[in-house]
Amino acid sequence: MWLRWQHIWFLGLGAATTVALAAGDTARVSLQVLDTVDVCGRRECVLVVTLSPVQARDSLMGFNLAIRFNPEKLIFHAMLTSGTLAEGMDQRGFGAQAGELRAYAFTLTRTISGAQPLVAFVGEYRQQCPDTAGVQLLYVEFNEEFERQRTVLVDTLPLPVVARAVDVPGRLLRTRAVVREWEIREGNTSVVLPLAVEYDTTLRLAAARTVIGGIPEWLSISDVSVTSGTLQSWEQQGQAATVSWSPQGQAQLAIRFEVQQRKTDTAVLSFLTEPHDSCSCVTRWEGDSVRIFNTSGVSVAEWGGRTVLRMSGHLCLEPGEALELYDLLGREQWRGTALEGRRCVPLQSLSPGVYVGRWHRFGESFPVVFCVQ
Repeated sequence: MWLRWQHIWFLGLGAATTVALAAGDTARVSLQVLDTVDVCGRRECVLVVTLSPVQARDSLMGFNLAIRFNPEKLIFHAMLTSGTLAEGMDQRGFGAQAGELRAYAFTLTRTISGAQPLVAFVGEYRQQCPDTAGVQLLYVEFNEEFERQRTVLVDTLPLPVVARAVDVPGRLLRTRAVVREWEIREGNTSVVLPLAVEYDTTLRLAAARTVIGGIPEWLSISDVSVTSGTLQSWEQQGQAATVSWSPQGQAQLAIRFEVQQRKTDTAVLSFLTEPHDSCSCVTRWEGDSVRIFNTSGVSVAEWGGRTVLRMSGHLCLEPGEALELYDLLGREQWRGTALEGRRCVPLQSLSPGVYVGRWHRFGESFPVVFCVQ
């Protein structure tokens, strides 16, 4: 069918009058890949065959062409003519098999002119992982009169079809700290920090890695657990640690730290989860941080028959707790109650020195000596 049609229309149109070529009468033909293929979307691939602007006197009435492609990675299923020169040609044909696309279009009643592309093709990237596939315009042939009017130059250099996960809104992996601040208090030997890892579960994500930074010398990871996922491994090296795991939907991680030393210090731990597989559809990720207060509070001797807590550093109130602070002259310096969330004493508003007060917690009231340094 292909050879029979080619023979008919090339012979039928071959009797036109020859016109002498003028400078600039070169017709350049090239292949273009319209855009990057989104492997996490429709995986659509569009090829456009471009042609230099054509005038009516050029006598364009038909063409046939061939394009080579990788059939393991690409498949083409339609010829696009809307908005192209081929739209004005009422006889059209298309086929793609064994890694070669062939197409033709012609008309016997009128010549075609314009500055539109010659024709286009739509197909699909067959694989789900980012990769590159090659396409190549093998040849383009026009009716004999057009080729007498114009010198046809065909660009046959191979082109890459780039397939990747396109960065669009919604392809976000977010790590959220359930507790934003934590105070290590007297008697605490460990700290458990829960993390929520949130993303659109329709996105492909086979493996993830959570990176922890800013671990102080007085903390060390002793255990990691994963809910709605499978823990692969974890490792701490100095101030950083990595947790490798496989998510199975919205997940929660619990990081247990052992307290190695009690000292007045503050650490800010950072947490970031990122995809750890090459076929992931996550294109951006956001992390979170947790501030940990290590206070060297101790229970010491009696004062007026009551136990006194001497604190040095940071003091935060848990929900339901209250505190009053006075300077050594008995003047009130701060009073506060934690009603719903944690509330911390604003150290920046207090001058360095020693303060006394009363801490209401666990249904009891404790005298407090608080040192601001």
